[in-house]
Amino acid sequence: MNKKTLKIGIVGLGSVGQGVIKILQDNSELIKKKTNTDIQIIGICAKDKNKKRDIAIHKYKWFDNPKSLAEDKSLDVLIELIGGEDGIALEVVESAISSNKHVITANKALLAKHGNYLFGLAEKNKVTILYEAAVAGAIPIIKTLRESTASNDISALYGILNGTCNYILTSMERDSITFDEALEKAKELGFAEADPTFDIEGYDAAHKLSILASVSFSQSIAFNDISIQGIKNISLDDILAAKDYGYKIKLLGIAKKNYNKLTQNVRPCLVPSESQLAKIDWEKNAVVIKGGFFGELTLSGPGAGRLPTASAVFGDIFDIINETNYPSLGTPLSNLSENISSDNYNEKARFYLRFLLPDVSGTMASITNIMAKNNISIDDITQRISKKMFKQNLVPITIITSTTDFVSINKAVEDINKNNYSPISPNIIIIED
Repeated sequence: MNKKTLKIGIVGLGSVGQGVIKILQDNSELIKKKTNTDIQIIGICAKDKNKKRDIAIHKYKWFDNPKSLAEDKSLDVLIELIGGEDGIALEVVESAISSNKHVITANKALLAKHGNYLFGLAEKNKVTILYEAAVAGAIPIIKTLRESTASNDISALYGILNGTCNYILTSMERDSITFDEALEKAKELGFAEADPTFDIEGYDAAHKLSILASVSFSQSIAFNDISIQGIKNISLDDILAAKDYGYKIKLLGIAKKNYNKLTQNVRPCLVPSESQLAKIDWEKNAVVIKGGFFGELTLSGPGAGRLPTASAVFGDIFDIINETNYPSLGTPLSNLSENISSDNYNEKARFYLRFLLPDVSGTMASITNIMAKNNISIDDITQRISKKMFKQNLVPITIITSTTDFVSINKAVEDINKNNYSPISPNIIIIED
């Protein structure tokens, strides 16, 4: 059998871009043997040609203009690793598709915002957009949803989708340090960006969830329908209290279908300490899929990093070589339904609450009375010791409720704050049993 040739261009030479080149340099013979294809890098492009990098790039043709590379007539596949939801990343992908080039991207923000448009443009131009590297690093979650579980009616998908947040929460628990201390540690080790806002406020996980929900439930990408809450308000007191109750705190992305309505949430949750998700620590990711025929399936592994993510890029390259012809979102675009979203107000769950209230007589009795008036049963209420808060004459009080809903919880919290002034907003964390 004659060997094929696939000509690729890489735009963006950050961590993942360098990882793609390194894998090709180190494993070219293995890749040729497995694919019967000679993969050639016909051009590269980044902001700074002379920037010091971990790999040699001098033997590759340099393009100052990324759109020129995207439109090059010899190119078969453009690999976009710039990042960002707009700007040059969008322009380059549009140019490549319009020039009838396949696109591989790790850019979840771009797909979350413009995916519906870009997938439509690719279908019109009879090319493919592949994006395994955009979600959960080396975990083959897109391929699993699009192929292996395609015959199932998915009822729920949830998991740990952001390695930065998982590292911070694990570090707080294992080392008994504050959120700020854990964040600085994550930055030092390269698990958090200099500006970690997108990670710690939940937007990165929400970008990924919007893509996963689209593939899982055959609906258009609907990032704007996701309720997003990050982890910056999680304190060491919350971590320790959760541990006392037999839980860990994890930032989860959750998509559930009920009566053809979809709820999508990114939020910190208490999960049982003995559960699979509780055991996913540090920068690792995990995704749980619930399907009609297989029950429950969990995939876990490195959710980020140079070589794990670059490995996912090569999975997409192999699909192009093998002419794997699955719809980009798992379902033909014409068969995707518009997302019918459902709010969270009637969602039934147990809740963890932490208040900081004045250390005065009758506080506990006031809380229990207010909960009862709002038809909320209390499974546990504990007054905790905090030297820091003691100096401010404040008492940390944690509560575990029986099953109730957000409306009742929010009303009870409002009433408690009226009757027992708290200078700090209470933490409300849902319990995912």
